[in-house]
Amino acid sequence: MTLFQTTLKTLIGAIVIAGGLTAQAFAMGGDKTTLTITNLMTDELLAPILVAPIRSDKKIFDGDYVSSAAEHQILTGDPAMVVEAIGKKAMVGHGTDGPPGVLLAPGKSISIEVEARKGQALRIIAMVAPTAYKDHFVTGIINVGAGLPVTLQRYDIGHDEDRKSTEYLSAAAAMVTIK
Repeated sequence: MTLFQTTLKTLIGAIVIAGGLTAQAFAMGGDKTTLTITNLMTDELLAPILVAPIRSDKKIFDGDYVSSAAEHQILTGDPAMVVEAIGKKAMVGHGTDGPPGVLLAPGKSISIEVEARKGQALRIIAMVAPTAYKDHFVTGIINVGAGLPVTLQRYDIGHDEDRKSTEYLSAAAAMVTIK
């Protein structure tokens, strides 16, 4: 299953769960919502976590691969280029573990407060720290109005294999809940 197919399946499920509500952009004056991200991996850390409206996906994905800004985030853990591409609608959450103190250790959680309206779909993406693999990331879509937890799936961008196409690896690398 390609990243596009998995993303589309997740998005359709989120819309159905929310009773047919459509995704909207981050809006000033939206409700404050807290997303809690928990690292479910047994021995790998997550780099800073980016949250953005799914309408920003074109700044993260490029066909069956990722944008150059997202590639930079996945390879280095630094989401600054993606944040710059998306603008003020992008939010970043940092863990408190591992050098340099911004990683999210296995079993640990962080919370990110965002302004979002019910029914708004948000993309979450983070690098898997390169302790075992150099080009893995987790991603998923959560519907703010649904209130249901979502697992983030793990992917390989094929950079170190010189394949440069995104490949699905596994589900449940991380969990996102809404408060």
